Amino acid sequence: MKRFDLIEYQDRVRTTKSPRKLFELWSEVCWFYDHGYVGRYQLDEMKAVVWPHLHSLCSLQTAVDRSFRQSA
Repeated sequence: MKRFDLIEYQDRVRTTKSPRKLFELWSEVCWFYDHGYVGRYQLDEMKAVVWPHLHSLCSLQTAVDRSFRQSA
């Protein structure tokens, strides 16, 4: 059984460069929460790190996609 370490998970979020990987991390955190291994505080702390990082990556990906469409 994998254990939940808030600091480790937050570091993983900060170093992840893929929106898909961030969703996978978020899914793991939700699993821990749903099964009672983490409390509301840890969930909120993870949300505070995951969602802004995910938004930034998605915005960057959208900007890159637009630039390729404009140059084509």
